[in-house]
Amino acid sequence: MPLLSEKFISTLRARFLIYVLSTVCAISASAQSAGNSFNTRSGTGITFQKFNISYYDTLQYLKFADRLISNYLNSSAIKKDYKCRIFVLDEKVKDDINIVFASGGVNIYLGSDFRKAENKFTIITRLIKALLLAKTGFNPCTATFPIPQWLISGIYGRLELRFFSHSILPVSCFPGLKALCQANKLPDFKTSVFTALTPENDGTAYELYEEFCRFLLLELKRLSSRTDNPIADLIFLTARRKYSEDEVFDYTIVRAIVKEYDRICKRKNLKYNPNLLDSDTKLNRWFKETAEKRLINLNSPLPTRFFAERFYRFRQFTYIRKEKDKAVKKITVDITKLPDIYDKYGMDAGFGEMMDKKFTELDALTYVSQPLCTLQMDKLRKTLNQFEYTPGVIMKKRLVNALTEIEKILEKQQKIENYLKKIEYTTVPPGKLYRSELQENKRLEKNFCPAINYYLDTVEKSFLKD
Repeated sequence: MPLLSEKFISTLRARFLIYVLSTVCAISASAQSAGNSFNTRSGTGITFQKFNISYYDTLQYLKFADRLISNYLNSSAIKKDYKCRIFVLDEKVKDDINIVFASGGVNIYLGSDFRKAENKFTIITRLIKALLLAKTGFNPCTATFPIPQWLISGIYGRLELRFFSHSILPVSCFPGLKALCQANKLPDFKTSVFTALTPENDGTAYELYEEFCRFLLLELKRLSSRTDNPIADLIFLTARRKYSEDEVFDYTIVRAIVKEYDRICKRKNLKYNPNLLDSDTKLNRWFKETAEKRLINLNSPLPTRFFAERFYRFRQFTYIRKEKDKAVKKITVDITKLPDIYDKYGMDAGFGEMMDKKFTELDALTYVSQPLCTLQMDKLRKTLNQFEYTPGVIMKKRLVNALTEIEKILEKQQKIENYLKKIEYTTVPPGKLYRSELQENKRLEKNFCPAINYYLDTVEKSFLKD
């Protein structure tokens, strides 16, 4: 019996080894035959002339581009699309990218080094445009209507951010937009988006334009659904060639944003009248509020200098009173003078309205304050909450004490910021710290900029000397 058992086990082991070897051979053969071709979830085919590990990043780049565009165009309004096939070739491709309509689908031919080419912006934006058209049912080879540049640049920016980000501290994906929010100098949104720029011609200015485009796409994705997709609607409406670019933008993008803005305002105030403001005003207000909410908050607070400027504006209390002869009396004082105004005029409609406004401003300031300041801001709010129930002399003293404490904290915060900046500037290599300036200088080499060269050389020498 033991002998039979051993023979039986040996037979099973041999059969198992043969099965494993045959399976491995079969998998290897199939992998060898299909190892140069890949498919995305949306059905786009990606084929390399000869795939190896050095092309892995290129494969991931193309997959992400396809997935990103498919997500933006997730709409029930799309009834048909063309299958896309991307071919990455080792030899040079005609015009660096060749788009051909064949076999009921779209073939896109790229050189293997397209991501490192000098004109990569042109190559990749043409790829993005072809995918946008094919996935919405238009033939890229025959379609003559233009795709808005902000849409293409926004997608291109997402790709660059994902694969080529050189941020020293990647805290914010929108450093330029955040700086404008901090300085309270956001430009007109529609003008900013419609002013199309390119990295070859506009250098650093393009980076800010790209941030606007990426921000708009990010927010539109939040406002989109399968039954209401403004990006897909924009392409369909543009294809009809009956409306101007501005009209198409208003009918699709602005419509979705205004709808969201009205919804938020209605939730805050049940008496809100959506007909009081025009769509452009609503668009800019939505942009300002949304940008500040996304980019300036407790996790990424305002620098002390900008916070101090906003806090100073908060301290200015403007009281509007209607006299008996229907004349309007306007008084602007520091917030510490509130008890004096209250003792003289009482809690009338104008005073109550201004107090409500100050509470709103104070909450917004607390939301963007740094950790050292948050506790004192809460104390200031509690003090103002007790305004009607506290004698004027005591209230005035409490307000002065609370504001004095906040000023001391701001002074301390500024010293900490200055110290940290000094450390950063002496430890970060100039090549990283002035990366944008170096790139801009390289772009302008044809015109030659001796002042920039001299400044960068001086910085580099001082850094090496330290």
